[in-house]
Amino acid sequence: MSDDTILEVRDACVTFEKRDSVVHAVDHISLTMKRGAMLGLVGESGSGKSTLAKAIVGMQQLDSGQILIDGLSQHDRAKLKGHAKAEIVQMVFQDPYSSLNPRMSVGDAIGEVLDTYEHLSAAEREESVAELLRLVHLPADVAPKMPDQLSGGMRQRIAVAKCLAVRPKLIVTDEITSALDVSVQAVVLNLIRSLHEQLGLSMLFISHNLAAVRYICDDIAVMHHGRIVECGPAEQIVKAPTDPYTRSLVSAIPSLEDAGRDVLLEPSLDSSFAGAVR
Repeated sequence: MSDDTILEVRDACVTFEKRDSVVHAVDHISLTMKRGAMLGLVGESGSGKSTLAKAIVGMQQLDSGQILIDGLSQHDRAKLKGHAKAEIVQMVFQDPYSSLNPRMSVGDAIGEVLDTYEHLSAAEREESVAELLRLVHLPADVAPKMPDQLSGGMRQRIAVAKCLAVRPKLIVTDEITSALDVSVQAVVLNLIRSLHEQLGLSMLFISHNLAAVRYICDDIAVMHHGRIVECGPAEQIVKAPTDPYTRSLVSAIPSLEDAGRDVLLEPSLDSSFAGAVR
C-alpha cells in the first residue's frame, strides 16, 4: 500500500444466508482510493454498497479478503483504543433523525465527542463547538437547541460536525441526502464539496444518485449485484460509460448542476480544523 493511498479493498467478500440461498452482498471487490480524494460509490438499492461501507468502517466482518485504511487492516484497527481508533475512519449515516441523542443539545452532542479526545476548558469547548458549527454552515446559536427543534438538513450537518470533531483520516458517508428534500439535498452536497476542497478530506461518498455523485466526486465506482462493474474519473463514467448497467444509470441522470449552483455556499473555512482533518 503506497503512502498516497488511504483506502485499499482487496478481494473483499461478504455473504448472507437468505432462506435456501446465499446472497453475495460484496462479491470479490477490489478498490483503491487516493489520500485526499473524493470517491463516489454508486448503485441502486440492494447493490451491496451499504454492506461494503459497513465493512470498511468495521461494522461488518468480511468472509474473505482484506480492507486497509491508512495501511491498517481491520485486525490492526481492532487493537487500537480511544482516539487512535476513532481517528482512522468515521461514518455519517443516512438517517438524520436517529443520529443525535434526543435528550442532548447540539452543543453537548458535539462537545461530548471533543471531550473524548481532547482536554478542553469550558470556554475552549464552547469555542470549538462554535467553530465546528461554522464549518458546517450553522450559527453558534444552534448549540443550545435540541434535535427536535431542527430540520433534517440541519441534523445531517450536525452529524457531519460530530464527524469532523474526531479529525478522521477517512470519512464514509452513506446515502446522507436521500432522506432530505431536494432543495436541502443541494445544500448538503455543496457543504460536502466545500469541506472536501478546503480541508483536503478523504471521503467515500455512497449514493444511489449518480447525478449527486457526479456533482461532487473526482472518481466514481459503480456497484451492481455485489460487484464493481466500472470505475474511473467521474466525467468519463458519465460521458462514456462502458458497462450496460452504468449506461442505464446515466440515461436516467437528472441535471443537478444548475440546482447546485443556485445554493452554492462558500464561507471562509480558515480555522484550527483546516489542515488538521485529513
